[in-house]
Amino acid sequence: MQLHNDAQMPIGADLYAQIEQLERDCRSMTLPALHEAIDEIRAQAVAHRLVALEGIAHAFERSIARNRNATAFGLYFDQLKLATGCIEADSDKARDAMLAAISVRLTG
Repeated sequence: MQLHNDAQMPIGADLYAQIEQLERDCRSMTLPALHEAIDEIRAQAVAHRLVALEGIAHAFERSIARNRNATAFGLYFDQLKLATGCIEADSDKARDAMLAAISVRLTG
């Protein structure tokens, strides 16, 4: 995976900071607030054509909706942060690889 070009770096850095803050705050948030915060990250990813980030955020939302207590928050947050550095050309492959990494870690 390649990193963003210089023009995309501020966007990725801002999203990375938002994800880190959400990771610190998530356990004390209500389910609707957490879902809304992740949806906001997903919407920003869509706006900036960050396919990998959008895909991970969407999967995270689905996982929380199915069973918040069983969601592996750390795995999703790690992949969300990693996805902020993916360029558009790598996004589909990166998204698929990151989702596979989450799946493998969950199933052991």
